[in-house]
Amino acid sequence: MEPPVNNLKFPKSVWFVVCNEMCERFNYSGLRTILVLYLSTILNYTDDKSTMIYHGFIFLSYFMPLFGAILADSYWGKFKTIIRLSIVYALGNVILTGASMANSFSLDSQRFISIVGLICIAIGTGGIKPCCYTFGGEQFQLPEQQDQLSQFFSRFLTSIYIGSLISTFLAPELRKSAQCFGRDSCFPLSFGLSSLLMITAIVVFILGRKLYVKRKPEKHVIFKTFGCIFYGVRKSIFSSTSNEAHWMDIATKKYSKTEVSDTKAALEVLYTFIAYPVFWALYEQQGSRWTLQATLMDGKLSGIGWEIKPDQMQTIHPLLALLLILSFDRVLYPFLAIFGIRRYLQKLIFGTSMATVAFLLTAVLQYKIFGDSTVIPTAEGQFVVYNGFNCNARLLSSSLQFVGNNDIDPLGSAKFKYTPSSDEGVVNIKLKLNESCDAYVNYHNLDTDVTVSRGESISYFLTSSNANKELNLRRINHYDDFTKPRNGHPSLRIIIGDDIEKDGSLALVNAEKNYLSYNISSFTNENFIQVAFGNYNLVNGEGRISSNINLMPATIYTLVIRRNDGDSHSLESKLYSTDEGNYLHILWQTPQYVCMIIGDVIFIATTIEFTFTQAPPRIKSFISACFSMTHSIGNLLVVIVSALSFRKQVHEYLFYSGLMLADTLLLAYLSYNYKYKVFRQRLNDNNDDQDDDDNVMINQIELKLDGK
Repeated sequence: MEPPVNNLKFPKSVWFVVCNEMCERFNYSGLRTILVLYLSTILNYTDDKSTMIYHGFIFLSYFMPLFGAILADSYWGKFKTIIRLSIVYALGNVILTGASMANSFSLDSQRFISIVGLICIAIGTGGIKPCCYTFGGEQFQLPEQQDQLSQFFSRFLTSIYIGSLISTFLAPELRKSAQCFGRDSCFPLSFGLSSLLMITAIVVFILGRKLYVKRKPEKHVIFKTFGCIFYGVRKSIFSSTSNEAHWMDIATKKYSKTEVSDTKAALEVLYTFIAYPVFWALYEQQGSRWTLQATLMDGKLSGIGWEIKPDQMQTIHPLLALLLILSFDRVLYPFLAIFGIRRYLQKLIFGTSMATVAFLLTAVLQYKIFGDSTVIPTAEGQFVVYNGFNCNARLLSSSLQFVGNNDIDPLGSAKFKYTPSSDEGVVNIKLKLNESCDAYVNYHNLDTDVTVSRGESISYFLTSSNANKELNLRRINHYDDFTKPRNGHPSLRIIIGDDIEKDGSLALVNAEKNYLSYNISSFTNENFIQVAFGNYNLVNGEGRISSNINLMPATIYTLVIRRNDGDSHSLESKLYSTDEGNYLHILWQTPQYVCMIIGDVIFIATTIEFTFTQAPPRIKSFISACFSMTHSIGNLLVVIVSALSFRKQVHEYLFYSGLMLADTLLLAYLSYNYKYKVFRQRLNDNNDDQDDDDNVMINQIELKLDGK
């Protein structure tokens, strides 16, 4: 006899599930927050390679739910599956922590051990993913406890975001604020804390074992579902006399009505999953591309003397998400209802639209960080003269168009334009030097020819030879390269006077990180080289030559070094910058985070409840696993797009935004054709096998959900 609805209390057992989820999410979110920086700074992968490994890890984490669902629904049951795979999960954390401490190992060995740890973590977190919230949902009787089930999902999500909020703030703080194993960071401390929380999650879940409703798995239920689909497809193709209303109805000749009905309902849910992967592709880039974007921004909060770490910006996500979850019933959902957004798929459309806006804002911010780049008209050429003397020089020519003044200041530079009649032209110029140059140059005037190429910029260096102090206008062997690296690092070339010995004692040393230095000898070919941005000192074996050489992101620099007048052992330098980027504050990322978080919270909250309520009870874990597979495919999409390597990062962001817009239109079409259903799920006190009558579809008509 069914208990009265008003006597069905909120099950105590779900609190153990909620606490387990909070600890597990602390572990996973903390790991994911710092992972891309661990790959790029400790394991020395490139930005693109780090992004691919990061999303490859997420891909595997959301691919494994399929196997977890098979184990849960057909063999072990959800309880045993969660316990056993959580142990694999914790083991992976221990391995990764050990790898981050293995300084005595070779880099290849450290990389290998780290990848093994990540694979174990992916197997563990992916295997339990389809089981946790479905196991919690099975503690309720439906449809009588539908409202309580909605409360559970809200609390389940709240636990996720509480765990994520703490870990996304704490993990970057621990890895940056502490130093260990000879580095200026301490990733082992962050990974170790995550491992401890995963072990705590296992203990908490086991403590509630006597309170759980544990439904026994139905043998081979998922394989029967696949078999039912393949049988229906095969018979529909090769049978020309079928008069069935639905192509799956023909499968009743081999499978039971319950199996066919459940499969039909499952397929209708799976159709909507087609639109999910693109959203996940955008969502997951908060931990990869957005974090790498944040590394090019200023995180200092001067008022309190604290710096926001690039990976710490992800803390905004769980913080704002918690506020949104708490406002669901009283603020957010009533607000959406004003615009007619009440049903599950309508809410998903709103969520994907917000993701589209988020990546448009990301593209705008990326464009602002990089600034403008020099574009030389195809018919025009230009050349730049750097004055290596501490006196004025004047350049004269009847053919040139001067950009600004034709006087070149001491240690200054000047730019000139010319339109050659062919691909490469020769221009005659005259250089007149100031009288103050007499001390170290024998000739006051120079009459020479320079080469100008269409669509190119060529640099010349005005210097003197060491032997006879003759004036020399030396051409730099390479065309000026105005292409900024996709990673936003500064591009630097160093031009050295001909009278300076280019030995290994001369170096650029980072003022904050002494271990980060660049030997001047590596710049002797006068090519542009990518360097890390920051403040540098120019030093030689005798001490500091100059200080406060400040290199900013997305900027092209030329450093000129010359011998100081009157002191043959003294050098002086001057830094030139072109195509300057903008060193914006990291909080400019907030608008894109806000849009993505609004879309994310609505999308995740809606898809969890939609997937659980619209999935037949016999195969809930399977449907949940398919839902997780969409997450996996989304990360695979990021890996593929990263491998294509857009020339500019802003173009990649625009591509994702356009793709998300197209996907939103697809979701709108799927929403228009979807019919909502409701299933009955009864509690089983003795935890025996479910009877076929316990799970039956009440109707196939559209279900009015009052905004839920």
